Amino acid sequence: MAPALSGQTALLEKYRNMALEYNHNLKMAERNIAASMEWEKSARADRKPSLSADANFRYTGNPMELSINNPSLGTIHFQGDEMQYGAALSLMQPVYTGGRVLEVIRTAQHQRAYAQGEAGRVKLMICYQTDVQYWTTVARAELVNIAGDFQNSMSSLVSTIEERVDAGLTDMQELLMAEVKLNDARYRFLQAQSNFETGRMALNSIIGVDLARQTQTDTAIPPLTDSNLRAYSAQQRPEISMALENVNIQESRLRLRDSQYKPQLYVGAEGSYASPGYNFRKDMDWNYALYAKFSVPIFNWNKRRSDKQAARHTVEMAVDRLHGVEDEVNLDTQTARLAFSQATERVVLSENSLAKALENEKKAMERYSQGKSSIVEVIDAQVYKQTSQINYVEAKLAAQISLSELIRSMNGYKQ
Repeated sequence: MAPALSGQTALLEKYRNMALEYNHNLKMAERNIAASMEWEKSARADRKPSLSADANFRYTGNPMELSINNPSLGTIHFQGDEMQYGAALSLMQPVYTGGRVLEVIRTAQHQRAYAQGEAGRVKLMICYQTDVQYWTTVARAELVNIAGDFQNSMSSLVSTIEERVDAGLTDMQELLMAEVKLNDARYRFLQAQSNFETGRMALNSIIGVDLARQTQTDTAIPPLTDSNLRAYSAQQRPEISMALENVNIQESRLRLRDSQYKPQLYVGAEGSYASPGYNFRKDMDWNYALYAKFSVPIFNWNKRRSDKQAARHTVEMAVDRLHGVEDEVNLDTQTARLAFSQATERVVLSENSLAKALENEKKAMERYSQGKSSIVEVIDAQVYKQTSQINYVEAKLAAQISLSELIRSMNGYKQ
């Protein structure tokens, strides 16, 4: 997680952590990691001996009969039992499975790493979305203040014009023009308040608090410069890690598919207590057996070759996807860096324009109070000032969002 550095305030850091704790997609990703860890444990268990127990009961309506004619003994008659029953324990240990067990374990490990990469990707997006919504809310709060100041300025101007109209120093038309502009200022103020409230509700939704809560934010967006970049260094993106793990998964699956065409060797032991017993006795007797099982495929109509070729193509597709992701990440980072550089330049330009707009408004008011200009010039100067203030706020907002985009592209939030 990125610390609260220049341009990244402590409040924003707090809300990032709240968003990470609340986000349901991140909880799903973390559960996926836990599940993949259990799959790995399950795969490792296949390397150990397995013990199983079974019981059986069978009733035969017409059991087998056997008659033997012996000249000296006469006719000897045998009849099987109607009921057969018993219980057995079996212990089996795989000795060689063609690498199947090992590849199942490796696949589970790569799937866990892939799940961790997915969780990292989700964290990046949560932090970035929190940044965007936070700074958007702060910007909207600034716009509320700007709209309020403009409304107050127009209200003060209307009062001044009313006094001049009453004194016969100016025309009624100027008052009407100012009152229309005042109504427009009130409308824009209400609109700015509505935008701010909806933005704050969206922020509350991200960080997991009541939508009506009056969430605290910074009062203004701090201006940024290129020096803010020095606090961050590029890290490997989760998307690249995921693509790399996908290659490893496909390679393990290739070897896993091939293992079924290799020799298989198992050894085991079995103990039973069942009827009929020795010499066809009806009573139950103990018995045991030791065994070794060896099998090897001999001919399968080129099925093995086709399976391997298909698996190799899948691996090559995964490698191509890895290269594609690397290109996308590189383009994403370079684009974000350029966007941030341009955004900081716009901040400087808009700040200079605002300073000139403030000076222009001051001189317009002085000229109007001396009777050297019309009300139109004053209104234009105030509108120009408001426009410059809005442009300055929007430029700072764009710079902050560009910085967050750059941090996301460099995986800087994990620092």
